[in-house]
Amino acid sequence: MNIKIVKPSTSSEKLTRTTVDTVELTEKLVASWRLPAFQRDLKINAKVQSCAEEIQANGGVLPGIITVGVLDGTTYTVDGQHRIAAWRQTGLPVGYADVRTHFFDSMGEMAQEFVRLNSSLVKLRPDDIMRGMEPSTPALQKLRKRCPFIGYDMIRRSEKHPVLSMSAFVRMWASSKQEVPQTGSSIEALAVLQDERELNDAIEFATCCLEAWNRDTEYARLWSALNLTVCAWLYRRTVLGERVTTSRSARFTVEEFRKCLMALSAETQYLDWLVGRQLGERDRGPCYSRVKAIFTRRYHQETGRAAKLIQPAWSAHTGGGR
Repeated sequence: MNIKIVKPSTSSEKLTRTTVDTVELTEKLVASWRLPAFQRDLKINAKVQSCAEEIQANGGVLPGIITVGVLDGTTYTVDGQHRIAAWRQTGLPVGYADVRTHFFDSMGEMAQEFVRLNSSLVKLRPDDIMRGMEPSTPALQKLRKRCPFIGYDMIRRSEKHPVLSMSAFVRMWASSKQEVPQTGSSIEALAVLQDERELNDAIEFATCCLEAWNRDTEYARLWSALNLTVCAWLYRRTVLGERVTTSRSARFTVEEFRKCLMALSAETQYLDWLVGRQLGERDRGPCYSRVKAIFTRRYHQETGRAAKLIQPAWSAHTGGGR
């Protein structure tokens, strides 16, 4: 069984490409609706249980409006999967819902509608927004394909799950481009990766980090925003040669930089120091000083040469972060 698809006919329906109908829900019907790739994971929590009790008391009527999307003849659940799950929890054979059917030309267009709907109703996590944008953002698609260890859910829960969230990585990479690295908006940061060279450099840096630290749980602190941003800031200036104003500043190969990253994981005192540290003025300077000292020492061990690393003005602000 499926919804009888009635295409927009009135002027307002044609403008919005949507229709709204009261639909009798059955298990067979909702099972035929597919979940798009950008949809959030279904979590049966206290709110879903409370919604189930409300639906039970109302005789199977679901609150609000369910939005489904139609693309190439397939129907997708765009908004309302938790309310549908709540109805299923009741065990009622039939449910009743106002269903808004939206016709789309692409999966990217559907994902944008998902973000719009949820942003207006509840506060989405940055990763939820990123996941919703991925179908229409080639940079995110390429980043995920090349770096499957960067994702949206269950970060570092097991060896199979991502070690770094997508929004955190995007913010980190954009932040490292600034003269003074600091946190910002994920959406604004994503604009940096629209440049193909920036995207490829970001992928190379992320891969370098994974090769140095792998998925070992004892190195989880190295994937923190503070350490990762400081390392990316150095990568841009020592490997990519960005914003370097003197020829005396050391230049590393990618392999040399990877070995310096490995040296961080061997410094127990540094790993302990990272606990509770944030990417702010208090901790940013002390973190850079520690990373710089470890990198300089490892570079000398590897090459027999001294490495003169850049000393930015912001690194002098210790602010009690020692």
